[in-house]
Amino acid sequence: MRAVIGGMANPTGRSVFAATDHHTPTTRPAPFGGIVTIAAALALNWMLASTLVSPIFSWTSLLLFGFLLVLIGRISAAGLILLLPLAITRLATLVSLLVIEAGAYMPEVNRLGEPGDASASFVAFTSIFFLVFGLVFRWFERAFLTYVRSPMLDDLVALLGWPVVLLCMVLGGLAFLHGWQVGFPLLEGIDRFLYRREYSSGLVLILLDNKFLFAAMLGAVAFAPRHQPVLRTSAMLTFLGLTSLYFLFGDKFFTILAEVAFFAMPLLLLRQGRLAGTMIRLAVPVGALLCAALGATLYIYSGYGRLPLDRTVTLVGERIAGQGELWFVASRDARRVTNWDSHLVDGNLQTLRAKSPPAEAFANGVETYYFIMRYSPAKLADSFRKNQGWVQLTMGTEALALVMFGYLGVAAVMVVLGVLAAFAALYLRRAFESRFPLSLFLAVWVFLQVYFSAQQASLWSVAAPGQINRVLLFVTIEIVLLAINRAQILSALGRGRAALFATERSA
Repeated sequence: MRAVIGGMANPTGRSVFAATDHHTPTTRPAPFGGIVTIAAALALNWMLASTLVSPIFSWTSLLLFGFLLVLIGRISAAGLILLLPLAITRLATLVSLLVIEAGAYMPEVNRLGEPGDASASFVAFTSIFFLVFGLVFRWFERAFLTYVRSPMLDDLVALLGWPVVLLCMVLGGLAFLHGWQVGFPLLEGIDRFLYRREYSSGLVLILLDNKFLFAAMLGAVAFAPRHQPVLRTSAMLTFLGLTSLYFLFGDKFFTILAEVAFFAMPLLLLRQGRLAGTMIRLAVPVGALLCAALGATLYIYSGYGRLPLDRTVTLVGERIAGQGELWFVASRDARRVTNWDSHLVDGNLQTLRAKSPPAEAFANGVETYYFIMRYSPAKLADSFRKNQGWVQLTMGTEALALVMFGYLGVAAVMVVLGVLAAFAALYLRRAFESRFPLSLFLAVWVFLQVYFSAQQASLWSVAAPGQINRVLLFVTIEIVLLAINRAQILSALGRGRAALFATERSA
């Protein structure tokens, strides 16, 4: 039977469209009724949390976050899949706020938690971020999949499968040998940041700093139907080996979870039409991996097996509280509808012109360093200063936006982040569809800049001239690839028309 291309038969039987096996973006109307409903529920939840102070509203906020993710999935299943790393960090923050509102102590900011509206307000602003993301992703997904593949690119991808897996194997093997000789942070009881600065090697840092990239590239190989089974199995085993190494090098629970999300993205994108069933089938292996990550976390915080269980649980609770502590203190101390902190604004803008934006941010006391200088006890703040920016707090974007601009400013920042994250995810969507390692490398890098900015309040990672120039270079490369794919596809279409015309004449 002949394939039909744009209403014209293709006698070769091979589709020459750019993306032959991707799931067609949905054409159903966006669920605006659901958007209105969840907006009303979030507003009511926030109002009740502000007036009827109770820990119960941290639980209702967590429940509303679950409904928000379901709604994003209805807007765009592919969008939800690519949103997973950001969703994981926001889920972690809500769990942290739940612990804080139950009374956990936050040593980094020297505060004791108590019930309030921190969870309710955080999930409300997260909903702005995610809904803008989902709608923008939905509107532009079809355009980003134009001429995404061609026979020549597919052949090149097939050739690069083994080199990608072997590269990851080599890096993993070298990192394991280094850890075997010097010691692993998990086994030696060394702080992971101290280890990276004092004991690690350049190759180990390449592996640890680019774990999301390697996970995405291995996932693209592992779940590509056209690769040989032995190659796909090797990619899966390599991923499991690297993940085990990350445990040994002391990576956090939610960092490992985000790494798993990047690896699973290609599979979930292939099965996005039956996403719920796929997620259920993945629950067991993912659950086993998470249990291992949780066990490693408990071991680390037990002083590597030296502390009793009750003390370990207290320390883990304090560590969990660290994910949401900045929003908690900001929502307590900066409750203004509008504001303009010119000092902080100028400090952030200065990072854009600096040769080393991270060093400038540390020197100016912006990003999450603002909260360290303002809230941390003197001894702890001195420790942060001695580390010269190697260690900082996390999840500070919403908190710093509230301090600088007030609640309306946070909403505006969330809209901008939603748009930026959507286009970064669309680039990643295209790269996963093409499976071309170079495109994946560039797309993951772009996505991580937005990811980092959304967590660490780092304006420079998305707006510094050097960063913008890199993105423009990547866009140029993708335009060249698009032109090559388009030329191949149109050439194949021309041959198909000629063959069809000859067939009809002979008939």
